[in-house]
Amino acid sequence: MDIAVLGTALSTHDRRRLATAGFTEVAPDRAVVRLYVSPKPPSRPPRAPWIWISAGELDPDDAVTAVLAGAYDALPITSELATILARRIAELGVQVAPGVPPPGFVARSAAARRALGELDRSAHTSMAVLLTGETGTGKDLAAHYLHERSGRHGAFVPINCAAIPNELIEGELFGYVRGAFSGAVADYDGLIVAAAGGTVFLDEVDDTPKTLQVKLLRVLEDHVTARLGESEWRQTDFRIVAATNRDLDELVQRDEFGADLYQRLAIVRIEVPPLRDRREDLPELVEYLIARFYREDPAAMHRVTRVTATCLASLARYPWPGNVRELRNVIFQSLVKKLAGDELLLSDLPERIVRGAPEHASALFDRTVLGQMIDGGRLNLRAVRDELERAALELALAKSGGSPARAARLLGEVGRGTASDPGGTVRAMIRRHKLG
Repeated sequence: MDIAVLGTALSTHDRRRLATAGFTEVAPDRAVVRLYVSPKPPSRPPRAPWIWISAGELDPDDAVTAVLAGAYDALPITSELATILARRIAELGVQVAPGVPPPGFVARSAAARRALGELDRSAHTSMAVLLTGETGTGKDLAAHYLHERSGRHGAFVPINCAAIPNELIEGELFGYVRGAFSGAVADYDGLIVAAAGGTVFLDEVDDTPKTLQVKLLRVLEDHVTARLGESEWRQTDFRIVAATNRDLDELVQRDEFGADLYQRLAIVRIEVPPLRDRREDLPELVEYLIARFYREDPAAMHRVTRVTATCLASLARYPWPGNVRELRNVIFQSLVKKLAGDELLLSDLPERIVRGAPEHASALFDRTVLGQMIDGGRLNLRAVRDELERAALELALAKSGGSPARAARLLGEVGRGTASDPGGTVRAMIRRHKLG
């Protein structure tokens, strides 16, 4: 079995033991797995599958560091090293054949491939899955993918817990019998029964009313439902997938979400990565969104078939607080306004994208994003203020040709300084932000 040994060289004795166990040392580009032999875990670990071999006694803290850095395992050099390595490398060779991702689920980046791999491995179980991630990352696509890969023949039933009024959600989920309440003019089995043999997708599950959470827990534990107005419980086979863009651990601590329900929903937890962590996916995502735009608007007068390098570079610099959903809106807006030409140009993009506003500064002007940051405990107001100040200062200096006095006039009240020295405040800001 081909391996590459990186870091500190193995002793001749250990090399013989590996050779006896069937290992052949080759160049890294030909290796099945990399063995990183060193006293401490590498600061820049390989991207390919790797195992850390401790050159000295194995420190549990170092083992944790290695695994968090992506190592499959951390092992000491012992007489059993070759035998254990053979097992670990055989385990690394076991792969789940990837499915065909749904349209728009691009997975060229390491972050997206990792999420897709977790979805693949989870699809064929009956365990509940909790999808986490920021707004607009594509959690609905991930839920669809789980259902399609599961082999279940029932329906995929999405339920947006935030969109159904609290007084109606119990009846919508569990059903009701005629006369159970005013307006119940016929029997209704509910959305969970509609997903029999399939998947129930609870989107924005954090908005589930507390009164409903207790009843939902019984349904998830025993897979039984009872319609409003009757006491008969019916068994239903379904797979549950839930999604949230908020920190449920924090909501549980604040007693805004039931701990028991959270534990039942989060048996398998998969984070859908934000777009800023998967910039390698941008070119293919843009290509997909352009094609989608013309599918949805076949009457468009002309067709964009290419994207210029400068346009893609600007898209890659922008932090995308609204993730793929924001990217979709930007591409669609740019195509709606474009009157001629078959290339998407830098000048076709909205000005805020071209400027490349810092992530936190852009969030300040988007109340939805700001609210999500506050709810998730991700807002650092001091950092937001500093980043906004730095961004405004950089833009003002660029427009003023680097003149602090002229930049001060562009920055308004904050930047004007004293009458005798109109650029004094700006110069102090330059020093504070180390822009000089």
